Amino acid sequence: MNEQQSYDLDHLYIGFNRENFIRDIFEPKYNANVAQCAMEIGIKPNYLRDILYSGRNAGAKTLSSIYRYCVRAELDPTRYIFVFKEESEASV
Repeated sequence: MNEQQSYDLDHLYIGFNRENFIRDIFEPKYNANVAQCAMEIGIKPNYLRDILYSGRNAGAKTLSSIYRYCVRAELDPTRYIFVFKEESEASV
């Protein structure tokens, strides 16, 4: 791996689009019921509540659970999980 590829991997971020999730899944499909939604995704209700309402970041395991849920429900996971690549510096 060259220096540029290493830089690219170091500046790659994966995140959760909570606004889309709340609007598309949480409210219409689960009537904003944290316990029921968390059970379907396979995570703890308190953790789901935190990532939806307190701004807590979703970790890799949670993002994987959300991805699997989307696949099972025939939803596009890219609406809820995003990959952001920071632009590389010219000197690298």
